[in-house]
Amino acid sequence: MNSSNDIDDQAAEAGLLTSYRAAYHAVKQGEAERLRELLAAHPGLAQARSVQGRTLLHQLCDWPGHYPRQLETARVLVEAGADVNARAIDPERGETALQWAASNDDAVMAGFLIDAGAPVDGLNDDRRPLAQSVWYGCRKVTELLLQRGAALDLELAAAVGRSELLPAFFDAEGALLPDAGHHREPVNIPIPGGARPEELLQQALIYAAIGGSLACAEYLLDRGADVNGTPSGFDRTGAAALHWAAAGGSTALTELLIRRGADLSLKDARYGSTPLGWAKHFAHPDVEAVLRKAASEA
Repeated sequence: MNSSNDIDDQAAEAGLLTSYRAAYHAVKQGEAERLRELLAAHPGLAQARSVQGRTLLHQLCDWPGHYPRQLETARVLVEAGADVNARAIDPERGETALQWAASNDDAVMAGFLIDAGAPVDGLNDDRRPLAQSVWYGCRKVTELLLQRGAALDLELAAAVGRSELLPAFFDAEGALLPDAGHHREPVNIPIPGGARPEELLQQALIYAAIGGSLACAEYLLDRGADVNGTPSGFDRTGAAALHWAAAGGSTALTELLIRRGADLSLKDARYGSTPLGWAKHFAHPDVEAVLRKAASEA
């Protein structure tokens, strides 16, 4: 997703300055016919990038998405040679148009991109489209990706509440099997030093809390996940499962975590806030009441 609010309508290639800017505005305003004319008159415009590194297809899928006549615009771009799998900003690690559509909960655009050749599990099986739809709470795209066959490893199964799948990721002694997968940061913020394999179980608990799955959280706690663990990754918040439950507004999940020993006073690394602070910030008074009651009884 676009991390800058600056208008990015200037082409990186000097010869396309005027045409790219005109095409940018045609994309944003749903002027598909005008866009078609520009693409026909300027070969290479469909693959051209802005100064910051966005193609016109990225511009169409960038925040906030849902632009007028977006499917018509997308068809015009793809017919002109736009690469549905191009990475924005950073050609090696940047996000694809599908990732941005997922981040905007734009199931219509996400479906179009998949039909046009974007892999449902992301480039190189990075699983980012589904991870991002979960991370940003984009339920429509999450459901679409699951319908289209998105693969589920331990983390993602926990994130979407598929508790019946979790036992298949453990052996008879409770150790994680290779099919459990490995942790991948869901957004383009690399984990310092790389993801830690030993944190997979802990990350799965965080995903379960983000997804609001009581059954998955309970299963993972029974398998040894630390209720107060603050694993690396995500946006470096250093928050525990109780923070995420509070943010999501689930009183049942909040109560489960408290019963299992969640630390009410634990502060996240980024904001220095307790789970109660997160419940306040996200305006969940029912969760606030649960947390206050638990604190008074501690």
